[in-house]
Amino acid sequence: MIRADLVVVGAGPVGLSTAFALAESGLSCLVVPALPADREPMVPAGVEMTAPAVAWRQGHLLNRLQERSRRLWVDWMVRLAQETGVDLGYSRAGLLVIGDAADSAPDENLAGWETVMPARCEPRLSCSEIHGLFNVQFSQVRHDRLIHSLRLALRSRAIEVLDEHYATALEVTGNVVPNLVLDGGEQVVADAFILAAEAENAALLYESGLDGLDLPIPQAHHLLFNPGSRLLSHVVCSDDLVLVPQPDGRLLAIDTGPEDRYGSEDEALDVLLTCVANRLPALSRFDLQRHWLAPLPGPSGGRPMLGLYPHLRNLWINAGHYRNGLDISPAMAELLAEHLQGGPGFPELAVGLRDPD
Repeated sequence: MIRADLVVVGAGPVGLSTAFALAESGLSCLVVPALPADREPMVPAGVEMTAPAVAWRQGHLLNRLQERSRRLWVDWMVRLAQETGVDLGYSRAGLLVIGDAADSAPDENLAGWETVMPARCEPRLSCSEIHGLFNVQFSQVRHDRLIHSLRLALRSRAIEVLDEHYATALEVTGNVVPNLVLDGGEQVVADAFILAAEAENAALLYESGLDGLDLPIPQAHHLLFNPGSRLLSHVVCSDDLVLVPQPDGRLLAIDTGPEDRYGSEDEALDVLLTCVANRLPALSRFDLQRHWLAPLPGPSGGRPMLGLYPHLRNLWINAGHYRNGLDISPAMAELLAEHLQGGPGFPELAVGLRDPD
């Protein structure tokens, strides 16, 4: 049996950021992965999944969380780099928004945005649009390097990550979770548990006999190309497609249209390949390197959740990041740490359960 004060379930950017914020607040915790170490990740190693944050298409709450997170990241990234010696690969990628996403922007949301001609900003794009919006401040960090750096920083603060195990279920007694069950049957006893594993939260709650979260996680098609050199200088967001240039010269295309608009996966792939080639003709000369389905970055019909699981007094939920944890995870983690130390709650982030019917 393992004993801990707090247990964070999830060893991705969200879970590790949560543990880091707790440690910064003087709280002791243990991090337990939600997946086996040898399981193939949903997103290929080294692929950046940055989802553009277009403020006027998001709720006020999400914008507030993003603004707070950006302020925190300025401090976190400098300190992590200094403490661990890891180059986080921080770069200002810039964000070009075109189509209805740009045309629908109200004037009060345009601070920091510049009106541009898309084809001049990105000459390789095939653009019928004559109007676009560009934000030079949009930045990226290397996810794999960030995770490595956070792990080193946690280790220096005596926060352990149980890499040799992963969580399989929570045991519930009355209104309390007394322990977490690991693979192999070993138990972790703690005062409180924090689920910060995003997509894996659903499976863990199901295995624990608990209702799932009211948290839609739509699947999106992801296409990875390897042209050998960068075809785009910036992240490009249109109405149904996001193009994300990778640090190594590859290019990721994410379908952001309605999830149910295709009859089959083969049909989806054919349509998307045509769509990408029409938007970036230079890609038509290169073969598709990889195609996979993964949760769509950015919220779609949902909202972030941070708080106690209903009717349980020591199970916390930190979810609703939608594989966009870099955007809001620092703010969510800091809010949780403040609340655990007696700070005010956050009713706007209250945890909701899915209707079992």
